[in-house]
Amino acid sequence: MMAMNLLKVILKDKLFYVVLAVIFIVSSAMQANRNNNSDLLEAYYYPNDTIVSESGSQGATLRDSLVAYAMTLQGKPYKYAGKGPSVFDCSGFTCYVYSNFNIQLPASSALQAKHGEFENTEDVQKGDLLIFKSPANGVNRVGHVGMVVSNENGKIQFIHSSTGRGVVIDSLDHRHYKARYMGARKVLAD
Repeated sequence: MMAMNLLKVILKDKLFYVVLAVIFIVSSAMQANRNNNSDLLEAYYYPNDTIVSESGSQGATLRDSLVAYAMTLQGKPYKYAGKGPSVFDCSGFTCYVYSNFNIQLPASSALQAKHGEFENTEDVQKGDLLIFKSPANGVNRVGHVGMVVSNENGKIQFIHSSTGRGVVIDSLDHRHYKARYMGARKVLAD
């Protein structure tokens, strides 16, 4: 019993140093993990910015396959930071679709807006990314991304994860999206 009381006194007096040592150990471990995994983190947030070329395989093109797969996810609910397969945010949706074809996109809509090459709106094709500004008034920065489903005579349809409706197809001509549209990015080579 006396040993227990003595231990309590020692620990009470030394508690500050024990807590400080634990903080140091945890901080060191986190830094070591960050240093050892920096290449993985960089690859996740900044994948190789090269344009992926389509294969000359029979039947459907890579663009057709991307769109067909994306359309199977219609109706999946929106969730902030959702990366799939059952819930998605907008950039999580595009990342997930592309990753199923071994193509890595950056993790956020802002980074996806810089990925690939600029594409003129009239020239967008299936699988190209459409970039939108944030819906918040007065905010003029990237806040949303979708993927082109079709471009028939300038009538562009795109699939995306909408905050209120989940994964849906919309028209770029819709006033809500037309007002926020910032541009298009080509990820796949022709």
